[in-house]
Amino acid sequence: MKTLRIVKGLTLALAIGLAGCGLGKNKKAAEAEVDRFHQHWNASEFQAVFDEAHLQFRAAQSAETMITTMQTLKKNYGDLKSSKRRGFGFTSNEGATDIKLSYDSAFEDGAAVETFLFRMTGGKALLVSYDIVTPETAARQEAETKQLTEAKRKAREEERKATRDAEKKARETDKSKP
Repeated sequence: MKTLRIVKGLTLALAIGLAGCGLGKNKKAAEAEVDRFHQHWNASEFQAVFDEAHLQFRAAQSAETMITTMQTLKKNYGDLKSSKRRGFGFTSNEGATDIKLSYDSAFEDGAAVETFLFRMTGGKALLVSYDIVTPETAARQEAETKQLTEAKRKAREEERKATRDAEKKARETDKSKP
């Protein structure tokens, strides 16, 4: 029995390790695509951004709309000077893996927080969405998300307490019956 537990533990550790290796590769692929995006940004190659993106990105807007939006953003922010990763996350659902990366970025004409969402497709990270906001807006959004998460946690906690109280009352009622 003890040997069986050890084998199960090793199998689980191996599975987690292998999944981590895949995640590491996916993260590196997504980071490389952020670099590529920034190269396109500085060269004003927005058609290339559109063409290389995931179908979901391309279906959300026309190339003309996306290019015009990107040109306006570039006019407001200027060339990228530097960026530092600020956050990382991933989701995996029904065989699709999404990698979300956010960056604190310095541009010629100001600072911004960029958020990229990539979907792993055929071993490649393809852009699904791109968002750029001021650091102040990013801080406000993060605070709102934190508040919402805390409210949901409290609601779940209250629900669990109500369930426990109801179960306790039912047991007490059952004990009092002859």
